[in-house]
Amino acid sequence: MFVSTRASKYIMKRLQDNSCITLTAPFGVGKSIISRHTALVFQKHAYQIIPVYSPIDIRNYYQLGKKTVFVVDDICGNFTADQHQIESWEQMLPVIKTVLEDNCCKIIVSCRLQVYKDDKFNTLSPFKSCECNLTSNKLRLSFEEKTNIAQMYIGTNLNKVHELLLNCEFFPLLCSLYHGGKHGDVEVLFKIFFNIYKNELDNIRMHGREGRYKICSLVLIVLNNNQLEDKWFEDIIIDKKRIIEDVCDACAINKYIPIKTIKRTLDTLDGTFICKQNGTYRTIHNKLFEFLAHYFGQIMIECLINHGDSYLVQERFIWQKPPDKKNDNMDFVIDLPNCYLKLYLERMIKDWSAGMVAVVFRNSNMKIPSFRQRLLQYLQQMDRPQQETLTNTKDTVIPNEDCASGNTPLIMSCYHGHTDMMQWMLFHDVDVDQCNDDGSTGLSIASQEGQSNIVELLLEKNSEVNLCDKNGCSPLYWASKKGHTKIVKLLLEKDPNVDECDKDGCSPLFMACQEGHTHIVRLMLEKNPNVDLCNRKEFTPLIQSCLYNHTSIVKLLLKHNPNINAQTYNGGNALYFSALNGNIDITQLLLKTNAICNICIQSKQSMTNTFTNHPDYTLDLVKQSTFDILVNNTSSHATNYVRKKTVDYTFGVVAGSSPLQIACFMGRIDVVCCLLDFNAHINITKEDGTTPLFYACEVGHVDVVRLLLDKGADTRICRVDGKSPLNIAIDNKHRSVEYMVAEYMKKEDTLPN
Repeated sequence: MFVSTRASKYIMKRLQDNSCITLTAPFGVGKSIISRHTALVFQKHAYQIIPVYSPIDIRNYYQLGKKTVFVVDDICGNFTADQHQIESWEQMLPVIKTVLEDNCCKIIVSCRLQVYKDDKFNTLSPFKSCECNLTSNKLRLSFEEKTNIAQMYIGTNLNKVHELLLNCEFFPLLCSLYHGGKHGDVEVLFKIFFNIYKNELDNIRMHGREGRYKICSLVLIVLNNNQLEDKWFEDIIIDKKRIIEDVCDACAINKYIPIKTIKRTLDTLDGTFICKQNGTYRTIHNKLFEFLAHYFGQIMIECLINHGDSYLVQERFIWQKPPDKKNDNMDFVIDLPNCYLKLYLERMIKDWSAGMVAVVFRNSNMKIPSFRQRLLQYLQQMDRPQQETLTNTKDTVIPNEDCASGNTPLIMSCYHGHTDMMQWMLFHDVDVDQCNDDGSTGLSIASQEGQSNIVELLLEKNSEVNLCDKNGCSPLYWASKKGHTKIVKLLLEKDPNVDECDKDGCSPLFMACQEGHTHIVRLMLEKNPNVDLCNRKEFTPLIQSCLYNHTSIVKLLLKHNPNINAQTYNGGNALYFSALNGNIDITQLLLKTNAICNICIQSKQSMTNTFTNHPDYTLDLVKQSTFDILVNNTSSHATNYVRKKTVDYTFGVVAGSSPLQIACFMGRIDVVCCLLDFNAHINITKEDGTTPLFYACEVGHVDVVRLLLDKGADTRICRVDGKSPLNIAIDNKHRSVEYMVAEYMKKEDTLPN
């Protein structure tokens, strides 16, 4: 059952113009049901729905040109921003970019608001481009909408809850639970939602042996972090037996419960607190699991610390509130009293020793300096060999295909900027050049994350500045790309190889130019890098700067005598891209530095030959990319014209064009004027005979047509199909252009030969 709301209508509207949309809200507001309903609407228009359970699903199920809507539920964590999940999504960003460039695909994402607001989530830029906050004033449920939902889900009991409708953010969840749970007292459900569950659990605990068996079963689900699989019950080894014994003890059960009894009890709870799907027991809602963890954490904290899943221990226990105010509103965290801190630290060391390095260093409490000090005090009481073993322990839990696989304590400390932990490791002579399975060193990670204090510590220990990861990225590369000026200065003092390129041929200078980090470009140029070093697509730093409209960087580069007329793999050059973008300042800079005006993009046939068997790009993908570039970079007038065309048409426009031709097509009057002032060939023709005037007449750029005519453009030149500029204006119903060209041709006819 679905009730249409202004939020659901707004989201459908936004998806008409956006390929990706992110629904944000706290739990229970309706993110999931709206995203699924929206996907079903698209399904009626021949879209295939792909639920995304792992980032790799997008790569596996994406097909170019196939109508597909990907649905991602609770991306990057339910409780806090999950760094591992974020890094997994970061690895898929190139694929996601390709998917979003395909007009046949949509991605609908739901995300907890606290996760979306976490700084770590900012790296996932595609999911930040179009947010719909369901709790914003614009989209939150109105009184009328809540009334409609209540009528559908609650019916005759509606009159009892009117006063609560305006005050409950997770109203849709409450209605859904009421409708599915056969609750009787609606007002109690809405006023004290989680007290219902607390009262229920308290009553179950007091309800004899069977009640305590149920509590014991629920505790096992919590200990397994809401993922209790059938196979857990198959082989009862000593460790599992000890867990059951401790759980029984915590639940005041005097004797060991047979494993079959626990499983049978779980089955009786199916449909109440929990559900069983695909052989796994879970709570009926994630928020209920958070509540259960909090509930049991208050009454059997020692059991949870000793036997809880490592990720449960990492996320849910808080020793002190972190200074980060974003955590102030986290619900159902488990307060960790001082009397249990030693036990908690022992559990962390146990996980650390077992190779769960990432789990330990991502622990929520590690953000708190005073907690890290207590951990260091605990570590320093251990034997020196034990300490040295811990400093050199590699993570063995994260899968090999993950970029964080094989992380070490040093690398994790570099990532998070934990200087105190670093100093302890350096005291124990840790290898500062140790790397993870991706080849990343601590220096590389610290340079990437902007941890300048860590970088200084590592450089003092002579960390190797030229060590690259498996993608060929050096510490200088990362610092330059991310814009960490202080770190770039520190690294340059160690004379690194400034021309070290990644696997795609991108140098640190190239990345600084692309990202617009002017001050870093200036620092790099002082070290005399190769300013013409191009990437695999043969883009130079100058071309990339022009492509991204970084005028100040173009000025700096031009002072170092780059090859101003260098061409990319398809013939594009710096002047072409400045004309495409309509950047008059960069165009003037290039022309004053003697850029050649009439260098053209490769012909259609040449580009077709290039991409037919290209290892990285398909011809269809290049055509689609060309279409998107023209749509997104033109004026609204030209955009409306291009949108009606095919990808083959726009590919033909770009192929063989000069800077003047593309500027005329895009309607860049200032650029056209500037090019003509520097003697651009006004009648330059493509293979099919198209001149600059043709494009201006075709799209209907009156001012550009007037300028070209005033400058002597030849109106008599025809394309190979016999069409003249006047014919093109007539065909496209541009009456003012038609009149202007016709009048000009009449004047030409009256002039003496």
